[in-house]
Amino acid sequence: MLNRVRRVMIALVVSVLTCAGTLIALSLAASPASAAPSCVPPAVIKWIGVSEYECVIPAPEPSPGTTNPGGENPGSPQPTCDLPAAPAPTSLGDHVLEGPYCQGTRFCVTTDLVVPLALPDGEPPNEDSEARYRWCSSGGTYQLEESWWTGEEEPPSLLERALSAIGQINLATPTLNTSPTGRTLVSLDTWFWAAGASPSATGSAFDLVATATFSSMTVDPGDGSGTISCPLTTTRAAAESDCSHAYRRMSSGGTATVGGRPAYSASVRLVYDLSFTVGGNAIVVPGAPATLEAPLDSAAIRVDEVQSIVTDVD
Repeated sequence: MLNRVRRVMIALVVSVLTCAGTLIALSLAASPASAAPSCVPPAVIKWIGVSEYECVIPAPEPSPGTTNPGGENPGSPQPTCDLPAAPAPTSLGDHVLEGPYCQGTRFCVTTDLVVPLALPDGEPPNEDSEARYRWCSSGGTYQLEESWWTGEEEPPSLLERALSAIGQINLATPTLNTSPTGRTLVSLDTWFWAAGASPSATGSAFDLVATATFSSMTVDPGDGSGTISCPLTTTRAAAESDCSHAYRRMSSGGTATVGGRPAYSASVRLVYDLSFTVGGNAIVVPGAPATLEAPLDSAAIRVDEVQSIVTDVD
């Protein structure tokens, strides 16, 4: 009887194992081919443990020459200055950590703290941060341009700061005034002035200051005769001697209107020269615009002609 029970139990175990093997085989056969790990390029598979993965896009490898040794300062794919001609930064002594290297067409070096320079603005981002300073030269003495803490974001380039500073310059829109106002006569001197125009204006970004200084003022009378050049004329009194024009024909073909009749559209254009300083020292910013224009303004002016009749007088 005992042997019979043992034979039954063995048969049951074999039956169970057979069923389990059948289920595993069916499961493997039913697994679709699409279950294989895959990612949409340019993403690649990154395994997490043994059975899980995620799709990640790898960071591009830097091209040779795109960074300077040490990785603290931006480099250039190809030098834009003649490095063999770079002046030796002897005045900076043993403080030079890197360079000379090209920054645009200039030679630059990076140093640690040079007494008595002030520390960079703001708090160090971490306890291991150190002060860094960039000095640049166009062939002469190296001048301080910027400072930062290691461990923080690289400061914007000189050109980026210059463009930001230019964007902060607020040149008021001049108001073009004329005398006579709105209506004049052929051959009569008409005066023009730009009320509210500024002789200069400044804007700043980080440690760079951009200054716009008046350069030229031109007035287009609108009659096709060409522009007239004037000094910075902002008042009626100055316009009498400095900025006037005599129209030679009526404004019958003008594009504007005054009192329902054709008029010329006169306009004024003011141009300012741009200059830049860092820490009060004048610098040249390669790639930065040399001039800035104030917003344009215009004025309609109707030109009439006076007809005269000569009669015999006894």
